[in-house]
This record gives sequence, C-alpha cells and structure tokens, in this order.
Amino acid sequence: MVKSLKFGYVLVVVLLTAYLSSIFSRYGTSGWYQTLPKPDITPPDYVFPIVWTLLYALIIAATYIMITNSQTLRRNLANDLFLAQSFLQILWCFTFFAHGYLALGLVVIVLLDIAVIKMTQLYFKINNLAGWLVTPYCFWALFATMLNVAYVWMHGLSV
Repeated sequence: MVKSLKFGYVLVVVLLTAYLSSIFSRYGTSGWYQTLPKPDITPPDYVFPIVWTLLYALIIAATYIMITNSQTLRRNLANDLFLAQSFLQILWCFTFFAHGYLALGLVVIVLLDIAVIKMTQLYFKINNLAGWLVTPYCFWALFATMLNVAYVWMHGLSV
C-alpha cells in the first residue's frame, strides 16, 4: 500500500509538471515563438512531445526507485531535488515560452541545470539504475540551456 501511494505521488507531481509546462509552452509556441528565427540546432517541433514523454517516464521510474529504496535523509534530499527541478521546469516554460523573457529564462534554466545535475549525482550515489534513468534528462536540460543561450545571442534579452 505504501509503495503504491509513493508511486501515485511521483506520478501526480510529474503529470502536473508536464501539464503546466505544456500549457505555458503551447501559449508561447502558438504565438511569438513561431515567428522567431530559430537557432540551427533547434529540433523540429514534433521531437519535443516524443522526448518529453520518454523523459517523464524515466523520471517517474528513477524517482520511484529513490523514494522507496533509500534512507530517510537521502530520500528527503532526493525528493527535495525532484520537487525543485519540477518547479524550475514549470517556471522556465512560464518565463521563456509564455512571456518570451529569454534572459530570465536563461537564469531559470541554469538553476534548473544545477538542480538536475545535483539530482542525477544523488541518484547515482544511492542507486546506479536511478542515476542512469535520469541521465538523459540531465543531457536534455543542458541542451535546452544551449538553445536558450542561442536565442539570447540571436534575439537579445527578450522578445
């Protein structure tokens, strides 16, 4: 029973993160973002939902492993990092996509990178499988940061 509640908790946090992030992303991508010249390294639009579906599934699996198989102190830290990166992911979509604040988005995504890197490192320390499961997310976040830098470089601090 306890494990199913923990799985439900992780699932709800990830689904809420995905839902809110998608609302903010759709808002921007249906407006200003479509008209803006994009960096050459920008993947086609159809790639994003595929990648995010896979990343969210991996995050769910890794975090479930963490909150069911680690000591209390490490489990609490893993949960804090999980929640922090979820919040920062939503905040980045809000600042970058919904409002076109490219520079503020860059600040937020750098904070997101720090949270995701720390989360990945902690997951590896506790459980190798969990660490490997979140590693693609870590690389994707760093790639998104590179894209954000390219947008700032091409278009300035805000659109």
